[in-house]
Amino acid sequence: MTRANDILKNYLHQKHFLQLVNVPTTPPAGGPFLYMKNHKAACTTVLATLLAHLLAEKGEGRAGIDMETIHTPPKNLLLTGARGLSVQRVMKDLSDPGVFRFTVVRDPVARTVSAFADKIVRQDKQKRKLMRHLGRPDDGDITLSEFLDIMARDPSARDIDRHWRNQCKEISFGLIDYDFIGDMADLNSALHILVRRCFAVDAPQIEDTRKSLGHASKSGDLIAALTRTDRKNIEVAFGDDLEMYACVQKNLADGAYAG
Repeated sequence: MTRANDILKNYLHQKHFLQLVNVPTTPPAGGPFLYMKNHKAACTTVLATLLAHLLAEKGEGRAGIDMETIHTPPKNLLLTGARGLSVQRVMKDLSDPGVFRFTVVRDPVARTVSAFADKIVRQDKQKRKLMRHLGRPDDGDITLSEFLDIMARDPSARDIDRHWRNQCKEISFGLIDYDFIGDMADLNSALHILVRRCFAVDAPQIEDTRKSLGHASKSGDLIAALTRTDRKNIEVAFGDDLEMYACVQKNLADGAYAG
C-alpha cells in the first residue's frame, strides 16, 4: 500500500497536494469519487461538469457556475484544499475500493505549449515568477523556444508553476491506483464515462467551459511551428510524461480502465 509520505514527495508542500484533490461533500448517486485535478488538462471543464451534476442532484440550476465557483467550489458540493480536506482523509479515500478515483491527462507537447500560450504570452503572474527565477525583468520577452530550452535545462523552473509542471508528479502517476484516467484528446468520451459512473445518469450533460466560459488558449499555430530542437527539449524536460501518456493511451485502447 502506498504511504502518504511517498505521494507527498511529488508536491512542493502538503497544501499543494490537497489543492489538487476534489471529493464530493455528499456522495452522489453513483457513489463517492475522488478527482485529481491536473492543470492544463481540461480541469476547468471537468470541475464545471461535476459541479453541474452535483447541483442537479440538489434540484438546483447551473446558472451560478462561473470561473470563481469552479476555482473555489462551494463546500456543500466539493471539498478541496487544506480547509476542506486532510491528508489522512485523502489517503483513506485512496485506499477505499468503494471510491471511484480518476483524473485526466494531456499530450505533454500540447499541454506545455498551451501553458506557454496561456500563462507566458498573456503576461500572467506565472510569467513574472519565471522571469524573476531567471533574473530577468518581469516584462522582458521570452520566446517559446527559449521557454522550452529553460524547461529542459532547469528542473527547478519546471516546478515554478503547476500549469507546466510534470503531470506525473501532479497526479502521482504510478502511486495512486486510478480506476480511470481520461485523455483530453478524447475529452467528450472521458466525461461521459465519468458522469455516468459518478452520477448514474444515462444522458450526461457536459459543461464545456471552452465554449460556455471562453476558457481556451490558442496554441495550435505554436505547436505546428515547433522545431526539431523544440521537440527535443520537450522530450528532455517531460520524458516521464511522454511515457505516462503513451501508457494511458494504451490502457484506454485496451479497455483496461473501469468505467
